[in-house]
Amino acid sequence: MASYRGKHSRPTPEDNSSEEHPAPNRQQAEKGTTADGSEPERSIISSLPPVQSEHPRRARQSSDLAGAKARAATPHAFKHHEAVHETGSRRRHSRSRTLLIVIPLVVVLLALAAAGFLALSTLFTPVEVEPGVAVTVTIPDGATTDEIAGILKQKNVISDTLSFTREVRNLGAEQSLKPGTYELSTLMDTTTLISLLASGPASDGYRLTVPEGLTVEQTAAAVQDACAIPAAEFLARTSAASEYVGEYPFLDGVYNNSLEGFLYPKTYTIPTGSNADYVVRVMLDQFALETAGLSLAYAGEHGMNLFHVVTMASLIEKETAVAAERPLISSVIYNRLRDGMRLQIDATVVYALGAAYGGRGVSYEDLEVDSPYNTYLVDELPAGPICSPSIESMEAAAHPEESDYYYYVLTSVEGFHTFCASSEEFEAAKAEYERIFGIE
Repeated sequence: MASYRGKHSRPTPEDNSSEEHPAPNRQQAEKGTTADGSEPERSIISSLPPVQSEHPRRARQSSDLAGAKARAATPHAFKHHEAVHETGSRRRHSRSRTLLIVIPLVVVLLALAAAGFLALSTLFTPVEVEPGVAVTVTIPDGATTDEIAGILKQKNVISDTLSFTREVRNLGAEQSLKPGTYELSTLMDTTTLISLLASGPASDGYRLTVPEGLTVEQTAAAVQDACAIPAAEFLARTSAASEYVGEYPFLDGVYNNSLEGFLYPKTYTIPTGSNADYVVRVMLDQFALETAGLSLAYAGEHGMNLFHVVTMASLIEKETAVAAERPLISSVIYNRLRDGMRLQIDATVVYALGAAYGGRGVSYEDLEVDSPYNTYLVDELPAGPICSPSIESMEAAAHPEESDYYYYVLTSVEGFHTFCASSEEFEAAKAEYERIFGIE
């Protein structure tokens, strides 16, 4: 660090004015007299020895001595100035070190930001969609405007769901969009598309009605009758659940690779020329839509998942046609399972017998059929669903009514049941059943 030294001036001959001291002539100067003949006065300045004649070492000592005296006279000023210079030097070094750290860090951050921007821009760059490409779109029954928009966007019929839903609401068409299968094209005009959906699908198709409570075999027969698709072809698809689980995760873990219970009962419009796979997907799409809002919180607390709920719902569907009774039958099932009682539901025996049942009444011999579906022999729910239940039965299975019932008995020709909390009540209800239906 450069040190500070005080600068001391020394008067020079030029400081003496020529007017106050007229220059003597040469002769006077040689004699050492003034113009009037007297000896000149010697001033302090002129009496000092010339600066240039001073010995260098003595000059330095004199300068250092003068500087020391000056510093002694004003110690605070000198110390403050030296401290300022020393502090300023430290700050300059500190700033240099900070810059050496910050500049590379900023460069690295800028590089990372640039890379991230490029990655995000690549990720969100819209995929080029060729307009006018024909696509087949199926709108499930009961789909909301937002759900329809999602289906159309997935098929590239529209590029923006928000614009579509806004236009539907502007046109007041929320309740006018009809379910069914449509032959559309990619990137359609929004107004034209809404008009088509409001008009409904083309009438050149098959009308397929699948009532609640049908088995896959019964559904295959209905498909064959309505759509001219061989029942064997349809059954082959319903026995290949593993091929659909990627698109329909709710099929994960189904029993025996079967779609039993998941082919949602509804009335469908099936386009002419469709195959079994198409019909299966339409029905699975409808199941996904119907169960999207189904809460499994209560079932989960009792160790059940969606597959168990669908299985229980299929029992409820078979046991009663009275909507108000579904939550009560569900409570009976939960109570018996909780207390380790077998369900002993005749409908599971009928399903286990299959074609051998033949529509006759269940006999005591039938109750011994060896099957994982026979709830007279198994201690829990049957191995899987025994039919396709409605969403109402699934809701009942997921949210049973609280009760202390363990039994129910048909005691009305209209299909109503009597619910019982004890074996004594159960025996009394059985007697009423026998009286009403004339059984001795």
